[in-house]
Amino acid sequence: MIKGYWSAKYLRECYRCSSRTIFRWIERETNPFPKPRVKASGSHNLWAIDDVEQWEAQVSQLKAA
Repeated sequence: MIKGYWSAKYLRECYRCSSRTIFRWIERETNPFPKPRVKASGSHNLWAIDDVEQWEAQVSQLKAA
């Protein structure tokens, strides 16, 4: 079960980056940022909190290695 969703605005504030940066992260070959679960035009995309937390855990593991 999904915990909920985070908006593009929330993620931009959390990571202190632009929407374009988030979409660049999605396109990376190594440890890409999760794609939004709900897609709409502009900043109305929504990311599952579970997906983002899993990505953050992978980033932490890569940094520790």
